[in-house]
Amino acid sequence: MVKPAAWLLGTAVLAAVLILALNESMAGEEVGHHPLDPLDAQEYSAVVSAIDETGFVTRPLYPLVTLQEPPKIEVLGWNEGDPVSRIAFAIVRDGPDTFEATVDTIDGAILSWEQIEHVQPGLLLTEEFSLVQSIVVANRDWQAAAATRGVRDFEDVVCVPNPVGYFGIEEDAGRRLAKAICYAPSGSSNYWGRPIEGLIAVVDLDERELIRIIDTGPLPIPAGSVDLDEEAIGAARQAPNAISIVQEDGPSFEMKGRQVSWQKWRFHYRLDPRLGPIVSLVSYEEDEKRRSVLYQGSLSEVFIPYMDPDIGWGFRTYLDAGENGVGRLAVPLEPDFDCPSNAVFIDAVFAADTGEPVNHPRAACIYERFSGDIAWRHYESIGGQTNVRPRTDLVVRSISAIGNYDYIFDWVFRQDGTVRVDVGATGIPQVKAVDEDGSGSHEAYGHLVAEHTVAVNHDHFFSFRLDVDVDGRKNSFVSDELVPEEFDSPDGRKSVWVVESTEVGNEQGARRSIDNQRPAQWRFINPNVEGALGNPAGYELKPGANAVSLLSQDDSPQQRAGFTNHHLWVTPYDPSEIYAAGTYPNQSVGGEGLPAWTAQNRSITDSDLVAWYTLGFHHAPRAEDWPVTPTIWLDFELRPFDFFDRNPALDIPAGR
Repeated sequence: MVKPAAWLLGTAVLAAVLILALNESMAGEEVGHHPLDPLDAQEYSAVVSAIDETGFVTRPLYPLVTLQEPPKIEVLGWNEGDPVSRIAFAIVRDGPDTFEATVDTIDGAILSWEQIEHVQPGLLLTEEFSLVQSIVVANRDWQAAAATRGVRDFEDVVCVPNPVGYFGIEEDAGRRLAKAICYAPSGSSNYWGRPIEGLIAVVDLDERELIRIIDTGPLPIPAGSVDLDEEAIGAARQAPNAISIVQEDGPSFEMKGRQVSWQKWRFHYRLDPRLGPIVSLVSYEEDEKRRSVLYQGSLSEVFIPYMDPDIGWGFRTYLDAGENGVGRLAVPLEPDFDCPSNAVFIDAVFAADTGEPVNHPRAACIYERFSGDIAWRHYESIGGQTNVRPRTDLVVRSISAIGNYDYIFDWVFRQDGTVRVDVGATGIPQVKAVDEDGSGSHEAYGHLVAEHTVAVNHDHFFSFRLDVDVDGRKNSFVSDELVPEEFDSPDGRKSVWVVESTEVGNEQGARRSIDNQRPAQWRFINPNVEGALGNPAGYELKPGANAVSLLSQDDSPQQRAGFTNHHLWVTPYDPSEIYAAGTYPNQSVGGEGLPAWTAQNRSITDSDLVAWYTLGFHHAPRAEDWPVTPTIWLDFELRPFDFFDRNPALDIPAGR
């Protein structure tokens, strides 16, 4: 029956009211009642007050303040109403010195204070960005060099501080440095398309001075159209007919603080200032029993190396999580654009450079998604019977704008027990200005995307930390190799493939790279829990499309991002092992993180395991990527493998 338009309007309004009410309750709800809840505004203020009162530092700045999680055993044993410990971990800068502190946010006590030598924390988003801008554009030598490129209005110039990496330059040792890449927008809203090419200013952030200028010679600033608004693009195409997303009774998931329940799933969600979205305590209910799947999953590090060896480009080898912070660069999500109309939005609170709390509105959204996908189906030709079930997913989304790129992070929960992670990369490619024709040697390391404009080749790699708890904490890692088997048969089959399963006992043996010539399945099993057929309960890590780093092992950027040497690593759980490239990747020599940890070659048999999976792609830009790149998607799945005795989605109702 076709329902009247007035009825549809009424149900849409009712659903909008229900969603608005849930959004308002989330935005105003106090946190801190669950052991894994993010720090709230009062707790950030407590950290600043406690450190100020010590007198240990004179002008503290805070590259990172985040929750220091309680011990895992404490979290797993916690019940609602139990006392909750609330400890903050802070990295503190005071002049050139770096300290680590832990603070009890309840009573304001400093629990630990330690100076960390020979490290550089990530860049301060306000303090050091504004410092670089003011130092560079006021420098007479830089102004003179910029003038040779046609720059006249220095107030219009935008200078972006970039991490310098590590290349063993003796005069840079021990200094906190940034390399400023500057742009002359000339009235354009997209300054990324107006690079002041061949001119890099090196700034000592501690001494607050420009220490040298790298000038490889003037090139004209590209002048073509780069704006993204409709006025610049011209007449827009006709929009498709509207698609209405209506949940007449509001969302069918429930939120209690940061705990989410939907269908048979339950999990905890928060945004971390460095890592971005974190899902914890992921479990699935079967026969009124809650079965654990994942204690915690999150991003761990991002690696974006550019492929131009020019002195103005070779240092652009970014480790975005450790050098900038993925969570604190989360952007406000736009209703009906970034998230559909049935979405519920979640605010986040992070510490500013001074440590004071700053609210980030609509930093994440949660919504149910149905777009005609099929959970399962079968058509029986004898009798003409069709059995089909629609698939609905629950999506938790956040988007971080890190410089010129925007990254979309989706944690997707499916009714068949699968957890899927989708990463979308969009935004504006980094480009270099070139001479008149832009051909020949200029395109050796990139591709001409506009007049005088080459988009430089680069990679995107994302490392995820997955603390698997498949039906409990005692898990093992199994690699199922798909091996060809041949037969000397004159009349029948000549070849098939068989599965050869190996339980891997140590860290170095567990390092795996995707090889299409030697395919394999990667499983995490609980050898102590068997299904009805005698198989150990397990979950498979199923890769999607992927890439491998092509940089040489002795290249400094690759040493700093050693986690990209393999797609999969497996380690025993250690609460101090969180960041795949180490706690301080900014200006690091390299070798920290996963390469150092797995050098111990610890046992991973019947243990509390952590899987580290890296997905990525090589981006050789094309004309269609300019001036903004259509979203490129990557994904992987954690899907049940003998975790259930049959298809867990059989009970999806046939009618909606």
